[in-house]
Amino acid sequence: MRRRIEGEDGVVGRLIVTWLLVVALLGVAVVDTVAVLFARFRLADVATVAASAAVSALSRRVGEDQACDEAEEVVDERAPNAHLPRRWCRIDDDGAVTITLRAQASTLVADRIPFTQPFTVVRAEETVRPGGL
Repeated sequence: MRRRIEGEDGVVGRLIVTWLLVVALLGVAVVDTVAVLFARFRLADVATVAASAAVSALSRRVGEDQACDEAEEVVDERAPNAHLPRRWCRIDDDGAVTITLRAQASTLVADRIPFTQPFTVVRAEETVRPGGL
């Protein structure tokens, strides 16, 4: 006959449920981390392309405002959810263009929890110099 040790009923079941919860939480954390990294790389790519467009416009002898307008068109086309902070398009004396963008990464959970929201805001700053296309 089997003897049960008192107080150990359902221990294996509770252990399995606990491990499943831990694995689910880790899975969500990994997915959210990958989403933030992907958003960061995508925003950096958009900033580089926008800066390249502005440098190209400057090489055609257009004004700085028009060059930044062309960069803004690229940003609107490739990253419509990107935020353009103040002084987002800067042009140096040597013709180098620096584009700064911000965006909110789309995550499963992290952007819904107040103390993790700052980690979902991605920022990209890219500089392209003339002749460096």
